[in-house]
Amino acid sequence: MIDERLGHSPRADSPVPARPLLVAVCREPGPIADDELATLIEWGGLDPERGIETIHLLEAGAPEPEDIDLDRYWAVAITGSPFGIRPDPAHDAAHPPAGGLAALERMRRRVVALAARLVAEDRPTLALCFGLQAIGLALGGSLTSAQGEDLSAPHLSPTEAGLADPVAGRLPAALRGYVGHADSLSLGPDGALPGGGTVLLTGTTCQVQMARWGEHVYGTQFHPEITTEGMRIRIAQYGGAYYPPEERAAVIERCDSADVTGANALITAFASRYAHIPAV
Repeated sequence: MIDERLGHSPRADSPVPARPLLVAVCREPGPIADDELATLIEWGGLDPERGIETIHLLEAGAPEPEDIDLDRYWAVAITGSPFGIRPDPAHDAAHPPAGGLAALERMRRRVVALAARLVAEDRPTLALCFGLQAIGLALGGSLTSAQGEDLSAPHLSPTEAGLADPVAGRLPAALRGYVGHADSLSLGPDGALPGGGTVLLTGTTCQVQMARWGEHVYGTQFHPEITTEGMRIRIAQYGGAYYPPEERAAVIERCDSADVTGANALITAFASRYAHIPAV
C-alpha cells in the first residue's frame, strides 16, 4: 500500500485495476495530450495497455455524455484544455481547433453535460482545471478572470475540510502544483461553491484550487497531471500564448525550481481510493 501521507516519488503499487479509467480529453492530439495520459498511468499505477480508455470531446464521432456506460470504468478524469470554457469570440476565431468553431462549441457543451451527469450520479471523478470549471458552470456557478495565474507553481494550502478529506488529506503538508489559467471558479456572495461543493485546497491568488462535490467528485484548478518534465513540454508549446516568448527562460527557471511531486501524488491518492472498488 502507499504511505499514509504521500510524499516524494509515490506510486500506486496495488494490483492493476480490473476496470479502466475513462479520460475525457478536451484538447487536440499531440505531445501535451500524450503527456497527460502518461502521467495518469504512471502516478495512478495503471496498466499502460488497458488501464485507460479515452473519448475525445472535440471529435464529431465521440459519444454523447448521456450515452456513455459509466459502469465500465472505475472513475472518470476530465483533462485540461487550451480552450477557455467560456466563449471568447475574438480568441476562439484566432485559435480554433482543427475542427473549427463548431467542434469547439460541441466540446464545451459535452464537457458541461458530462460534468452535470457525474455530479448528479456522484461518480468518482478527477476534473482537471478546465474540468473543474465545467463542473462549476454545470451547477449554475460562474467564473472570474480576477484570479488568473501565469505558468508557475504556487503553494497550495489545505482547508479544514481538505485535511479531513480521504483524498486531499493524504497529500503532503508542504504542497506546490503547476498552474496556468485565465479563469477560475468563483465563490458565491456567501463564500460558498455552486451546488454545495466543498473547498479542499486554496491558494494566495486563486481561492479554489481543489474542491469536492458529493462524496466522490473532485476537481482541481492546479494540475496534478503535470510533472516537471511535462511542464517543459507545455512551455515549449505555449510560448506566445501563455507567456511572452522573451520570458521563456524566466518561466523555465521558476517552474523547474518547484518540487511538484506532492501535487502529482494526488493522482496516486485518488487511484488508491477508487481504482480497486468492484463495480456495483
